[in-house]
Amino acid sequence: MRLVRPGLFAWLAFIAALLTLGLILPTYWVYLCSTVAVSAIVARSIGLVTNQAGIITLCQMSFAAIGGWVVSWIALAWPGAPFPLLVLIGGAAAAPIGWLLGAVTARIRGVELAVVTLGFAAALDLVLRQGTFPGVGEGTPVLPSAPFDDPRWFFALAWTLVILLQLAVVGLGRSRHGLGWAAVRASERAAAALGVRVGPAKASALGVGAGLAGASGGLLAGQYGLLTPQVFTPLTSMLVLATAVLAGASLFSGAVLAGALTVFMPELLRRIGLPLDVGNALLALGAFDVLRRGNGGLAEQFAAKLQGRAFRDARVTCELGPLTSRANSGGHSTENLPTTLPASQASAAPPTQVLGQSLPAEPCLEVTALTVEYGPNRVLDAVDLTVAQGEVHALIGPNGAGKTTLVDAVSGFLPRYGGVVRLGGDPLDGLTARERARTGMRRTFQHLRSIDALTVDEYLRLAAGRADLAAIPRVHEFLGLPDCRVPIRLIDSGSRRLLEIAGALAAGPKIVLLDEPAAGLGEDERLGLAERVRRIPAEFGCAVLLIEHDMEFVRAASDRATVLDDGGVIASGGVAQVLADPRVAAAYLGQEVER
Repeated sequence: MRLVRPGLFAWLAFIAALLTLGLILPTYWVYLCSTVAVSAIVARSIGLVTNQAGIITLCQMSFAAIGGWVVSWIALAWPGAPFPLLVLIGGAAAAPIGWLLGAVTARIRGVELAVVTLGFAAALDLVLRQGTFPGVGEGTPVLPSAPFDDPRWFFALAWTLVILLQLAVVGLGRSRHGLGWAAVRASERAAAALGVRVGPAKASALGVGAGLAGASGGLLAGQYGLLTPQVFTPLTSMLVLATAVLAGASLFSGAVLAGALTVFMPELLRRIGLPLDVGNALLALGAFDVLRRGNGGLAEQFAAKLQGRAFRDARVTCELGPLTSRANSGGHSTENLPTTLPASQASAAPPTQVLGQSLPAEPCLEVTALTVEYGPNRVLDAVDLTVAQGEVHALIGPNGAGKTTLVDAVSGFLPRYGGVVRLGGDPLDGLTARERARTGMRRTFQHLRSIDALTVDEYLRLAAGRADLAAIPRVHEFLGLPDCRVPIRLIDSGSRRLLEIAGALAAGPKIVLLDEPAAGLGEDERLGLAERVRRIPAEFGCAVLLIEHDMEFVRAASDRATVLDDGGVIASGGVAQVLADPRVAAAYLGQEVER
């Protein structure tokens, strides 16, 4: 099985093609190819912000204008300054403005954020039209320092910068911070549950994207000599966005394709005598079709097909066979474990041995008088729940009983609630979901929130956060995950749930909250997962709060159980004891209980 990534040979072939074109093409076509490189940088900035981080931006050409303005001003104030340095300064000047825009709009999402970026583009356009660019009033152009005043040397500089910026973006994208962009795009809730700082992640994506666009504006200043506001209008930003989406500019090949479409389509239309607006309309229609289909731009679709072929013979599902006999971190063995706990073991929390005496385990999670109200409706009414260290505690109840609401409140996704939540004795009230994840509380979701853009290994590294990455191979083996290089988008829904559990365990948490983890699994897989859930405390040293509708799964996996009905606790204790309670049967079957 081979990886679907450009190898060294592909890069060498691409560079060789660029060198050949730069040497043999006429000067006019060298100029056009340099413009392709500049447009590719802008497209790559949009690919990063929109395709990777999920932020619709309509102001990338505004950031390019900032970079171009800064380069023009410095070039006039510092004649003979090294032009590559000026370009980098232009990018560095635009980056903090993009970061600031992302920071102040961190709580804005979707179309509303797109409108804000469009407003920023319109405001900057008005400022530029009133003040214009440095040197325009005096007719003093930006003249790149030698040898970059030669078109072929400028061509070499532009494409060298394209490649270097791409390598920098790829390196950043493989870091935990860069992986967080994909998590934010997939689901901000899932990203927060993984400990990702959603606001800073969005701000950094806009900052890096603005830096790329600013560098492209600096190149334009040297290529055009005199910049005008017409180059950087909000309409231009919209057209560049449409082209980047159509081409699939989250990939290097897509960014280059977007640059080629931006430059050569108008050239083709001009040569055949058609209005240039025809090209803009075609690009907009193509982008609309890409968004409608939801399968990525042209380069992304092609890369997805190559991935599908590369992993065609690979295992892309989890295998939950019998656990092998091995010593775990607690010195226990997983050999010959029963699939159902005896009632004698399920009647109380796991004891702790002290001087030969059995004492109740210390509480891991304590929920006291938890109350959640939505207007006049009280969803949870003074719920008390304690999960001991080293136990699997099931939270069960009929649909609408308030189980997921309790998990949302405990994990920080419902900041307004009454009562107290403690983890390891420390109060969590007032902490955000991300902060609770960082303190040792990890959760999964009832509805899948997978991050399709990542591979199995990338997801586990992102989920592990600051924890010891040595736990990842143990988690991988424990849940029978596919090869680490397999993209998540190729994995079925049941295996994605197991991967979500693996991510929670990889972080080395104090407790994991599993919300219906067996949904979508077959009967054999459910038994295998129940066996593993029961072994989580011994294998990974954390407690488990399990929300599940399947009572056989609950019996096989849990030590104790608490039953919710209509927002209140109706029973709590050992699993066998709780499931035998007539009030529990009445809650599930809708029967009246004699009092």
